[in-house]
Order: sequence, then C-alpha cells, then structure tokens
Amino acid sequence: MTDEKTLEEYTVAELKEIAQGTGKIESLSAMKKADLISAIEAARDEIVETVEKDVSSEPAKEKPKKKAGKAPEKSEVTVLSLKEKMGMLKQKKDELEKGDRMGTDRLRRRINRLKKRTRIVARAAS
Repeated sequence: MTDEKTLEEYTVAELKEIAQGTGKIESLSAMKKADLISAIEAARDEIVETVEKDVSSEPAKEKPKKKAGKAPEKSEVTVLSLKEKMGMLKQKKDELEKGDRMGTDRLRRRINRLKKRTRIVARAAS
C-alpha cells in the first residue's frame, strides 16, 4: 500500500488503518495526520531494526517436515447419522428465540446442506 504513495498523500483514515496494521501504535483516534505519519515511520524503523537483528544473530531455522502418515480416518457417513444431526439442529432451531434471525438462518442453511448430503449418500449407496 505505502509503496505506491508517500505517507503524506494518504488520508487520515487510511493512515489510521496502516497504523492499526502495525499493531504497535496506540491512541490513534486522538492523533493528527502529522502525528500519525511520525508514529508509522517510527514503528517501521523498529520493525526493520528487529528484523535485521534476527537475521544477523540467528541462522535460518528449517521448518519441521510433516509426517507422511495416513490422514485421520473419517467416520462413515450414513443417511441415518445425517438425519440424526438434522433432528438435533431442528431442535436447536426451535429453541432459539424468534428475534434471533441470524441464528435461525445459520441453522436453516446447515439443515439444508445436510439434506443435500443425505440425497448424495443415498444415491451413492444404491
């Protein structure tokens, strides 16, 4: 983002987003544009210094390789198990308050996905 423009060309709102991205600057709402620019530059300098120290002091560590074992086995999906899950979700949906629109919508979508999966599993079984 900052490669395209200099910090002075950004708006205060954009500078606040950049400052939040660094995670090292506090009390952003009280800062003016000049204060934000100087704080961002100071934070960048700190980041560069710590990176340079890390690179010069420690050799590069290799990431541990993943074990080439079997993937964990999934339990066999049957129409009966899917319908049990649907029943539990329907009970939860009935227990929710009428005003909780997002919760009921979420459960309705999960139930519909399970219905689709039951059709797929039933077709595959026959």
